[in-house]
Amino acid sequence: MGGQRQRSVILGTALLFLVLGAPTLSSMPAGVGELGDNGCTCHGGDSTSVSVHVLGLPEVYASNMSYNLSIAIDGPPQDDANSHQGGFRFTVTSGVVVFENSTNTQSLEDGWTHQLSGTYQRVWNFTWTPSNESIDPVEFIVHGNAVNGNGQSSGDAWNSFGAAIAHQDAPQEPEQPVFDRDIGALDWTVFAAGLAALMFFLVRTIK
Repeated sequence: MGGQRQRSVILGTALLFLVLGAPTLSSMPAGVGELGDNGCTCHGGDSTSVSVHVLGLPEVYASNMSYNLSIAIDGPPQDDANSHQGGFRFTVTSGVVVFENSTNTQSLEDGWTHQLSGTYQRVWNFTWTPSNESIDPVEFIVHGNAVNGNGQSSGDAWNSFGAAIAHQDAPQEPEQPVFDRDIGALDWTVFAAGLAALMFFLVRTIK
């Protein structure tokens, strides 16, 4: 009887660690790379109470221009200058991006994100210079979170912004980004395979 109870405890503990290790659960206050390309799922759920924008985007862009833009996040919890306020993951399909404060932001895995020192704000300014080699539409994607500074994901919320703008010499209406909040089939397949392998190992071990 005692052995059966011990096996149940071991299996329950293993399952708990697996659930905690499922995709989307790791908070990254020092910045997030391509793992954040589908949203800030480590900070609660996406919420309409949070708004994310790229301010200053033109209706169409020109190759010989540079544009002063800002990533801005608004929503509860209220800003507190003495605690962490938010973070972001930003990608753009072409052009050169230079952030105003390089100590608060960083380039990471084909995109840009905050550094730890950049989480005490909800606005990040940057300059975008389009490529001279293309007149294709350019897509801007930002996933941003509003955090309450308690060091955990509880009470945080996030949302996304996406926009595609055309070149002035090819002003056809570009297809706008659509966000898919579901975890991909490959993610769940890998997780299920790992779960099955671990369960097999545990059963063999405690027999």
